[in-house]
Amino acid sequence: MVTERAIADLAGLTVLECYGVVGMASPNLRQGVASLLSRDHVRQGVKVQQDGDQLDIRLHIIVEYGLNVAEVAGNVRSQVAYNVEKMLGRPATTLRIYVQGVKVGER
Repeated sequence: MVTERAIADLAGLTVLECYGVVGMASPNLRQGVASLLSRDHVRQGVKVQQDGDQLDIRLHIIVEYGLNVAEVAGNVRSQVAYNVEKMLGRPATTLRIYVQGVKVGER
């Protein structure tokens, strides 16, 4: 069995490779403001729960300003779902994406 921490690393690194994602956000909003996590803390923007064959992944992301949020979220969903199934040999039962904010991209 693969640990939740390893799955969180896989999902977090996959998210950071997706076009339109500026970074991961802490799932805990402070006074309604999302904080951008450094690449060292990418796992903190991912919540993973396993229960038997059930795999629940929750991603908290910050999207680049000016892009279609729904398209970015859809791309993140498909990339994470693909990589998780490819690496684990089983799909994520639930994959939720929370867009915690929008920020001007760093180019």
